[in-house]
Amino acid sequence: MPGTEDKLRHYLKRVTADLGQTRQRLRDMEERQREPIAVVAMACRYPGGVASPEQLWDLVASQGDAIEEFPTDRGWDVAGLYHPDPDHPGTTYVREAGFLRDAARFDADFFGVNPREALAADPQQRVLLEVAWELFERAGIDPGTLRDTLTGVYAGVSSQDHMSGEQVPPEVEGYATTGTLASVISGRIAYTFGLAGPAVTLDTACSASLVAIHLACQALRQGDCNLALAGGVTVLSTPTAFVEFSRQRGLAPDGRCKPFAAAADGTGFSEGVGLILLERLSDARRNGHRVLGVVRGSAVNQDGASNGLTAPNDVAQERVIRQALTHARVTHDAVDAVEAHGTGTTLGDPIEGNALLATYGKGRPADRPLWLGSVKSNIGHTQAAAGVAGVIKMVMAMRHGQLPASLHIDRPTPHVDWEGGGVQLLTDPVPWPETDRPRRAGVSSFGISGTNAHLILEQAPAPSAPEGSETRRDLVVPWVVSARSPEALRAQARALALAFAGRATETDRMDTPVDIGWSLLRTRALHERRAVVVGTDRAELVAGLEALAAEEPHPALVTPPPAPLGAGKHMVWLFSGQGSQVVGMGAGLYERFPVFAAAFDEVCGLLDAELGGSVREVVFGGPRERLDHTMWAQAGLFALQVGLARLWESVGVRPDVVVGHSVGEIAAAYVAGVFGLADACKVVGARARLMGGLPEGGAMCAVQATPEELAADLEGSGVSIAAVNTTDSTVISGPADEVERVVALWRGRGRKTKALAVSHAFHSVVMEPMLADFTEAIRDVTFAAPRVPLMSNVTGREAGAEITAPEYWAEHVRQAVLFQPAITEVADRAGAFVELGPAPVLATATQHTLDAVADPHGEFEPVVTASLRHSDLPDDVAFAQAMARLHTAGIAVDWSGWFPADASPRTVDLPTYPFQGRRFWLADVAVPGVAPVADGKEAGFWAAVEGADVQALCDTLHLKDDAHRTALETVFPALSAWRRERLDRSTVDAWRYRVDWRRVELPTPAPGTGSWLVLAPKGGAEAWSRTCVRALEEAGAPVRLVEVGTGAERAELTDLIRSWRSTCADDDIPLTGVLSLLALDDGTGADTDTDTGARPGFTGASATLALLQGLLEAEAEAEAEAEAGAGADVALWCATRGAVSCGDTDPVVSPEQAPVWGIGRVAALEHPELWGGLLDLPGDPDTLDPAALYAVLCGDSGEDQVALRRGGVLGRRLVPDAPTGDETAPTAGRWRPEGAVLVTGGVGRLTEQVVRWLAASGAEHVVLLDTAPEDGRGSDRAERDSGLAAEVASHGARFTVLAPPYGSRGRAGGHDRTLAQLTDVDIRTVIHTSLPGELAPLAEVTPDALDAATAAAGELGDLVAADTVLYFSSVAATLGSREHGAYAAANAYLDALAQRHGDGGAGPRTVSVGWGIWDLPEDGDLARGAAGLSRRQGLPPLEPRLALSALHTVLDAGRGHGLVADIEWDRFAPLFTLARPTRLLDEVPAARRVLDASSDSAGSAEVAVKAAALRRELAALPVRERSGRLLDVVREQVSGVLRYEPGQEVEPEKAFKDLGFDSLVVVELRNRLRAATGLRLPATLVYDYPTPRALAEHLLDKVLPDGGAGELPVAGHLADLEEALAGLAVDDPRRRGLVRRLQTLLWKQPDFAAAPLPADGEDGQGGTDDLSAASADDMFALIDREWGTQ
Repeated sequence: MPGTEDKLRHYLKRVTADLGQTRQRLRDMEERQREPIAVVAMACRYPGGVASPEQLWDLVASQGDAIEEFPTDRGWDVAGLYHPDPDHPGTTYVREAGFLRDAARFDADFFGVNPREALAADPQQRVLLEVAWELFERAGIDPGTLRDTLTGVYAGVSSQDHMSGEQVPPEVEGYATTGTLASVISGRIAYTFGLAGPAVTLDTACSASLVAIHLACQALRQGDCNLALAGGVTVLSTPTAFVEFSRQRGLAPDGRCKPFAAAADGTGFSEGVGLILLERLSDARRNGHRVLGVVRGSAVNQDGASNGLTAPNDVAQERVIRQALTHARVTHDAVDAVEAHGTGTTLGDPIEGNALLATYGKGRPADRPLWLGSVKSNIGHTQAAAGVAGVIKMVMAMRHGQLPASLHIDRPTPHVDWEGGGVQLLTDPVPWPETDRPRRAGVSSFGISGTNAHLILEQAPAPSAPEGSETRRDLVVPWVVSARSPEALRAQARALALAFAGRATETDRMDTPVDIGWSLLRTRALHERRAVVVGTDRAELVAGLEALAAEEPHPALVTPPPAPLGAGKHMVWLFSGQGSQVVGMGAGLYERFPVFAAAFDEVCGLLDAELGGSVREVVFGGPRERLDHTMWAQAGLFALQVGLARLWESVGVRPDVVVGHSVGEIAAAYVAGVFGLADACKVVGARARLMGGLPEGGAMCAVQATPEELAADLEGSGVSIAAVNTTDSTVISGPADEVERVVALWRGRGRKTKALAVSHAFHSVVMEPMLADFTEAIRDVTFAAPRVPLMSNVTGREAGAEITAPEYWAEHVRQAVLFQPAITEVADRAGAFVELGPAPVLATATQHTLDAVADPHGEFEPVVTASLRHSDLPDDVAFAQAMARLHTAGIAVDWSGWFPADASPRTVDLPTYPFQGRRFWLADVAVPGVAPVADGKEAGFWAAVEGADVQALCDTLHLKDDAHRTALETVFPALSAWRRERLDRSTVDAWRYRVDWRRVELPTPAPGTGSWLVLAPKGGAEAWSRTCVRALEEAGAPVRLVEVGTGAERAELTDLIRSWRSTCADDDIPLTGVLSLLALDDGTGADTDTDTGARPGFTGASATLALLQGLLEAEAEAEAEAEAGAGADVALWCATRGAVSCGDTDPVVSPEQAPVWGIGRVAALEHPELWGGLLDLPGDPDTLDPAALYAVLCGDSGEDQVALRRGGVLGRRLVPDAPTGDETAPTAGRWRPEGAVLVTGGVGRLTEQVVRWLAASGAEHVVLLDTAPEDGRGSDRAERDSGLAAEVASHGARFTVLAPPYGSRGRAGGHDRTLAQLTDVDIRTVIHTSLPGELAPLAEVTPDALDAATAAAGELGDLVAADTVLYFSSVAATLGSREHGAYAAANAYLDALAQRHGDGGAGPRTVSVGWGIWDLPEDGDLARGAAGLSRRQGLPPLEPRLALSALHTVLDAGRGHGLVADIEWDRFAPLFTLARPTRLLDEVPAARRVLDASSDSAGSAEVAVKAAALRRELAALPVRERSGRLLDVVREQVSGVLRYEPGQEVEPEKAFKDLGFDSLVVVELRNRLRAATGLRLPATLVYDYPTPRALAEHLLDKVLPDGGAGELPVAGHLADLEEALAGLAVDDPRRRGLVRRLQTLLWKQPDFAAAPLPADGEDGQGGTDDLSAASADDMFALIDREWGTQ
C-alpha cells in the first residue's frame, strides 16, 4: 500500500504540473491572439497637396479645406462633365472634389519600371508603390533589408476604372493585364521589395483600408508575417464615380462632406493613399523601432439582410463596435474619441450617430463625453483610403495631445438624440490631456456593400530612456547621401539641408551630427548616385549639403567623379617612399581608430628592437630632422603604411594590385603576402639601419626629361637614374658635383629641375657598399609568392618568383624605381588608385601618368586619391574624404567605424526620397472604344437561336400569343441549324488558304563584287549548270562550278566550301553565295541516266541536306576564326525544276524534287542568316532569262521563293482560299465516298476521327491500313480496333483493319504485300492520314532520317490506284516549322503529287491538305505539348468536327493543294517574320495589317542602306570615337522602345533590367537594332550584354569586324559625294566641275593608269583627250581649277 500511495501521489503531482503548463500555454496563446500591434510608421498622400502625416496633421489642426476644382490634366472634359440637373445623363452636378495633385506622375526609373509598363499600370499601383517606399524610410528601415522576409502587404481598393471602357492602346499592349488587375496592387509592392509574406488586395469599398489593417493585425498575431504594410488607395482615372453617384443624388453639390451636420446634403468623393507599418509590440520594442501608436483591438462584420444593399445597418454597427472593444479588452468609457465614418449623407450619418450613442454614449461622466469627428470634413471621402486616413489623424492627435475640429457643421443633425447620451461633436479643437491611462480612440469605416470595421487605437507607451553616455559632438562624421539620378541627389541634399538648418534649440540638442549621419547610413537605401559631406559641426555639414543642391563646390563635400569607373576595374594601392614623411603623420587616425593604433603599435614593437629606439615617439613627436634621417623615415613610413592597410581593410577596401615606391615596395610586398609582418620588419629594419650607416653625401634631383633624353648626359658620369616617376619626370642620383653638372645642362635647355633634400644618393652607386651585408641580413627571411599582383620597381611589370630571393631586394636598393612604367602597365585595368602614405605624392605622379596614357575620348576615368593630406587636412578628415571618393565612384566601403560603438547613436527623422516623377497618363494615348457591330436586341436574337432557346427568342421578338409561339417552334429547329451551320462555315472558310504565284518585277542589282559557288550533280544537269554559270559570269561575278557525286557526304561538302572560301580570301574576293543544282538529280530528268523501271529517288533532297549542313559547319568555323560574323553574307540558294505548280496550266513535273522546298522553308526559319532562297527553273534551259536569274540571286527584293517561267519571274504567295459561288451552293459537286475507302495511318485519334467521319458520310466499306511503327502495344491496338469497328458498323458500313506482319513495318513493298490480302474489294478512295517523322533541327537530321521520311511518302504515292486520293499534309511543308525538316520534306512531296495533273488533267482527283495541328488531347502528353507550342506560335489546334467539315469543303472544290489552319495573324506574323522578312504573306490582308502596323517594319533594302551608312560613318571616325557613336545609337533605340520623353537620357552603365526591360521590350529592341545595324541579333542580346555600353561594344565588333581597316576615315565622305552627284542634273556646271576635280585627283595618283580628263562641256563620261594632247590654255585652266580660287 505505501508503494501504491507514493505512485499515486507522484502521478497527481505530475498531472497537476502538466495541467499548470497547459493552462500557461493556453494563456500565452490567448495573449498572443490579443497582443497589441504597434504602428511603427505612417505615410500618406491626400488632397490639398498633403504628402505626409505631418502635413495631414497641419491641415486638420489648422481646419484646412482640401476640396478643389476638378483637375484639367487628366483628359476629362471638365466643361462638358458638369450639368446642374442630377438626371442629365453622362454628367455630374459636382464641380469640386479632393484630388491627388500628382496622380499622373510616377518615378518609373526609380523602381525599374519601363515607361510603357508605367503607362499601363493603374495609377493606384504607382502611387501606392511610392508611398510604400516612404513608409519604410519613415520607419527607419532600409527597404533592401526586407527582401525575402515575412513582410505582408494588405491593400484596400475600391475604384477600378483604369483602362475601363477603352481599347488597349498599342503603346501598352502586353502590359494591360498586370496594369489593371487588382491583385497586382499589392503584388507589385511585394515583387518590387522582394517581400515573402502574404500579399492581399481586398475590396470592401469604403471600409477597405480599415479591413486591411484588421487582417494585417490578425496575420501578425498568427505569425503569418512579422511586419505588415496595411492601408488603402483610391485614384479616379475617370469621372465615372461622380457621374454614377450623381444619378443616385448621393453627392453634396459643393463636393464637401458635412459629418453629422444638419446641413448634410451628401458625400464628397476624393482620392488618397495611406499606409501604416505594423509590427507586434514586443517585436517593435526588441527591434528598436519607434512606436507611434498601438492597435489594441479590431473587429469586422457585415450588415447582412438590411433595408437595402447599400443602406447602413445600425444593429451591425453597434455589434462591430462592441466586438472591437471586447477584443481590445477595454470598456466603452475608456475610449476618449471616435473618428467616425461620417460621410455627410442624410441617411448614413444619423444611423452611425445613434449607434455610437448606444455603444459609447451610455454611462459616461458629463465632463468626459465621447468626442466625435471625421477627417472627411477636411479632405472628402477618400473611399478605400478613408479608414487609414482616420487612423493617421488620430495617431497624430494622440502625439500632439489635441482633438482637431470637424468642418462644415452648422449645427448637429436633429436626427440624432445628442442630449440622450455622452457624445459630442468636435465643432472646435479640444485639448486631449494626459491622464492616468493612455489616450484611446475608436475609428470606424463602413463599406457600401455592407462590410463594417471598427478599430481601437491607443497612445504609444513612453519610450525607455537611452542607455549609455551621450554621443560625442566633436567627432568628424560623414553624411552619406544617395539617389537614383543626379536631379534626385540634388533634391535630397536640398531637403536635408532644409530639415536640419532650422531645427529648434532643443531639437538641435537632440539631433547631433553623429545621429544624423548614423541615420543616413542605417535607415536609407544606398543608390548609385552618391555624395558625401564630411565635417564636425552641423553648420559645416549643412553648408556642404547646400552646395551639393546648388551644384557648387565646398571643402566638406565630395561629389561623384565626372566619369564612371567601369565594371570589373581593379583597386590599386600605392605605397609611397622616403621623402613623404612628416612629423605627426597618422596621429589623428591613431587616436580615432583602434584598428590603426593596434597595427601601428605592433609594427613599432618589432622595429624598436631592430633600431634601438621608439619609432612611435619619432613619428609622432619628431623632431623633423630626426624623422628625416633615413633610418627613422623608412621605419616610420612602413609603420604608417601597415596601419593604413589594416584600416582600409577594416572599411571593406582591399587591393587587386599593389605598387610601392622604393621602401614603399616592402609594405606593398607585405600586403601582397610576400612575407609576414615580423619578416617585413626585419627587411625594413636592416635596410634602414644599413643605409643609415653609409657615409652621407651625394645628391638627388628631379629633371623634366625622360630617361632616354638623359642617357647621353649620364654616360660615364657616375650619375644614375634613381626613379622614373612620370612620363616627363625622372630623378637622377649620384655624386653631388656630377648631378649638378647634368642639372645645369637641362636647366639651360629650359627644363624644370628640383633638388631633393636627402642625406644620401639613393638608388645609385653610393648604395653599393651596403648591398652584400643587406643580402646576408635578410637571408633567413621566409618568402612566398605574392597572393596579390605586385608591380616590381625593378622591372616595371608584375613581379614573379624573383621577388622571393634576398638578391632581388638588394638589387631593389640599387636599381631605379620604375614607377611610371608600372602605372602604365596597370592603367587599362585600374578603376581606383589609393595612396597609402602621409601625403598625395604618388597620387599626383599617377594622375600625370594617367593623363598622358589615357584615351582622351575614353568613357572611363580611374579615381585617384590619397589616404592622408597631412599638410592641409586633419588625418580623420582626409581619410574620410578618401573613403568618400571611392564611395561616390561606386566602390563599396563600410562607414560604420566612424560612429561610436559603445554609445550607439540615435536614429532621427529624415526627409523621404524625392521622387522625380514623370507624367504617365493613359488618356494621353488612349484610343476611343469601338461601338459594337450589333445592338443588344440583335445579339439577343442570335444568342437565342444559337442556344435553341425558344422562350428567349419569343421574349426578344415580343411574341405573347400561343399561335405565334407554335409557328416559331415549327421553324425554329431549321433556323437554329442554319445559324449553327453558317457559323461553322464562316469559321471553316477563315481557315482555308492556298498557294498562288504573282508576277514580280525585280530591280537590276549592281554588278557583283563577290564570287559564287555552283554545285551540280555529277553527270547530270549539265545544260543547266552551263546556263546558270553563264548568267552569273555575264553579270561580272566570279563563279566556280563543282560537280558533286551521288551520295556526297557532309564532310566532303564542308571541305569543298572551306577550300573555295580560302581561295576567295586569297584573291581578296568574298564568297557571296552558293547555288545548288543538286536537286536536279531526281532520277527522272533527261540530264540523268537511270533505269526507268526503278522507283524515283530523292537523291537531290539528301544532297541538299548534306550541303546545308556542310555550309553551316564551314560558316561556324569561319566565324570562330574571325571572331565576327564572317559567314553572315553567304547565301545558299537551292534550285529545282518543275517541283512546284504555278497554276492550272503549269503542273508539277518533278515531284521528287519537291522535298527540297520543304527543307528550304524550314532552313529559312532555322538559319535565316545563311539562307538565300528557293528557285524553280523553267522546263528548258534555253528559255531561262539570265538577267532574271541574276536579279533573283543577287537582288534585294526580298523574294526568296520564286519560279522562273517563260513569262517572267513569279513570286510565291499565300492567299485566303475564299469559297467560290459553286462551293457555297448546297448541292454543287458535293463529294461522297463511293465503294471502299482505304485509310492509311496508325490507329490513333486522328485516324479514328477520319474513319468515323467516312462511315457517317456514307462509305460502304472502310479499310484501315495500320502503317504506324510497332510500339509493343498490340493489345491496346486490338481493343481500339474492335471499338472502332463497332462504331463503323452502327452506320451500316464494313470495317477492315490490315496490319503488316510483325517486323515488316516500314520496309519497302511491305504495304503492297499487305494490300494483296484484299480480294474483290473495289477501292475508289484513298486517304493517307499521316506520315512518320522525328523532330530535329536540320543541323541534326541524319541522312537515314530524311531518307526514311521521303521513302515513306514515296511509297504512299504509289500505293494503290483510285478515283480520289487525299493526302493529309502539314502546314510545315508550306510555311516551314522549326525542327520539322524531314517531315516538311516528305509532306512537300505529297503536296507536289497532288499538283501533278493540273485542273482537269488525266489521272485521279488528287487532293493534298496542309493541316494545322488537330486538337487531340487524348493522344497523350506529347500531343498536348505540341498543341500548346502551336497555340503559342499563333496556330491554335483545330477542333476535329470543324476540321472534318473543312475537309469536306476541300474535297468538294477538287483543287490540288490547300491549307487548313486557324492562324492568329497578330501573333503568328510577327513571330514568323521575326528573324527574316518574307514576301510570302504579302497577300494575306490580316497578316499585312499586323506587319504594317509595326513602326519598325523596314524592308531588307532599307535595312541594308541604313547598315551601310552606319558602317561608313563609323569607319570615318577616329577609332577612339567609334564606340561612343555606336553607344549613341544603342541609347537612341533604348529610349525609343521605352518611350522616353525628349531630353530624357539612357544611362550607359545602367543595367537593362534596372531600366525596366522585360521580354516584350527585349524583342523590340533587338528588332530596332537589327534595322539600324543590319545584323542578325539573338533575342538574348540584352542578357548577354547587360548594359547599353557593353551592348554597344559588342555591336561595334560586329558592325566593323575588321576594325574599319577596310575603309579610311575619308571614305565616309565618298557617300556624300555620290549623293551630291546623283542630285545634280547631267548638264549642271557644278556637276561637271566636281567630276573634273575627281578625275584630276585620280590622274595625280602614280598607281592609277592615265585617265582621260574631260573637256569643258563634258561630264566626264565620254571624254577622250588626255594631258598629252592638252594645249597650254588647257593646262593653265587645269592649274587654275585645281590650285586656284574655287
